[in-house]
Amino acid sequence: MRNTYIAIFCLLLAACSKDDNNTPAPLRDGSISFNLDAGKDTIQMPLSILSDSTIVLSMKAVLSGSTSETDHWVNFSVDTTKIAAFRAAYGNALLLPVSSWLFYKPMTKIAAGASLSDSAQLNIGQQKTLTEYSTYVLPVVIQSVDGNTEGAAVRRTIYFVFKTGKPLVINRTGFTIAGSSSTQGTFVPANLIDNNDLTTYWASNITLTMPQWVSINFNRSVTFTGVNYFVPTLLKYPTLGGYATSIKIETSVDGTTWTDRGTYAGNVNAATSMGTLATGEITARYLRFTSLACVKYSNAYDAVFIGGISLVP
Repeated sequence: MRNTYIAIFCLLLAACSKDDNNTPAPLRDGSISFNLDAGKDTIQMPLSILSDSTIVLSMKAVLSGSTSETDHWVNFSVDTTKIAAFRAAYGNALLLPVSSWLFYKPMTKIAAGASLSDSAQLNIGQQKTLTEYSTYVLPVVIQSVDGNTEGAAVRRTIYFVFKTGKPLVINRTGFTIAGSSSTQGTFVPANLIDNNDLTTYWASNITLTMPQWVSINFNRSVTFTGVNYFVPTLLKYPTLGGYATSIKIETSVDGTTWTDRGTYAGNVNAATSMGTLATGEITARYLRFTSLACVKYSNAYDAVFIGGISLVP
């Protein structure tokens, strides 16, 4: 029995000695950092939102001062709380949504005898869901070194900054109705931005005369080159009338002071029930759409029926 205990003790001692040999050599505090210039904390790039594709971003960790005596494992991660620091330093920006990024390979190794790690891999995708002409930010930190969150990892944040451009379509998510001249019954202005352009609609009060208007708050700055408007299917354009023949477009940055962007003839395409007003490039937060004149609905009512209003990129 005594010999058995001695054998077990020797095995345990051997196992401990083996583990000790594999233990990473101690590192100085703050000795592991991003492989970037010390004064740099942003990496900027354009990001097309015309289609979805996987964009692979790489990053490496570096050991300062010397090469590594043993293997060291460095884990990168996204820290969304750092967006506040970015905004304080650089101005307003949007946090890149979790649906648009994946840390495919967050852990890297600085091999023994080296000072530079292999590459971590961050994938960017789902670009079509992003907002046009916007700044998105993804803050990345070194979360741990050899499993330790304190010590060797430098307390530094690198911000990946993405600038989106012209979209395939301008998303109406977030648009709200700022006001209108009148409404007929339940055919409210909110129907103009509900993405049901040919079924639901806004109708001006049939007891009133032109002009009649509606204003839309984009709730963000939007750059566009034209305005689309739709005549609802029930009007059987041009059979029943109720459509605008003269339209005035105005825009605003604050919802108070308006800029005249021109008066346009109604030009609905019968095949699509859509009219397009080519305004030229405009950046604004508000749009006011005014029907100055119309064809009487059912030859009796001076009213307009509009199924939807959207913006042309």
